[in-house]
Amino acid sequence: MTLLSKLRPLVKFLPTAQKSAVHRPMSDHRIFPMQPSRWQWNKFKDLVHFYLFLGIIPCSLFVGGMNLFVGPATLSEIPEDYTPKHWEYYKNPVTRLLARYVLTNPQQEYEKYCTYLFIEQEKIKLRELESKIMEKMDERVDYQAYYFRPVSTAKYYRIIREGSADIEDLEDPIPKEQ
Repeated sequence: MTLLSKLRPLVKFLPTAQKSAVHRPMSDHRIFPMQPSRWQWNKFKDLVHFYLFLGIIPCSLFVGGMNLFVGPATLSEIPEDYTPKHWEYYKNPVTRLLARYVLTNPQQEYEKYCTYLFIEQEKIKLRELESKIMEKMDERVDYQAYYFRPVSTAKYYRIIREGSADIEDLEDPIPKEQ
């Protein structure tokens, strides 16, 4: 019995909870606010933050580690028989790493540019030659002939000679006596 008297204060709040749960204001004019969906915006923000931090955190750890453990380059005497590599001219360790493994050699870039200039000069020469050819064709009222296939006429002469001999035999079947 003492147990029920101890539970009485807890049961006292039960009717108020039931009243609030039962009371449903159905006569109110509550409306559902019409607004555009924010799903695309939230998804965009989530993806931007994800990929931003996916790239920023490892890159910042890498750059910080390189600057902390490797440090900037210092000038020193170069031995007589040593030729410095192209990435050894940079001071920052990250820049040296990028110049060594990611970027191309400046000499290679220069040679690619010279090759590009050579090819363009060859194209200019070909265009000039083509314009001269077109001028000559207009001047001589000529036409373009891209290739020439020689015709062997001896074969056709032989066929015609044999055919003409056969035709003569057919025309004069009786041989002439002398």
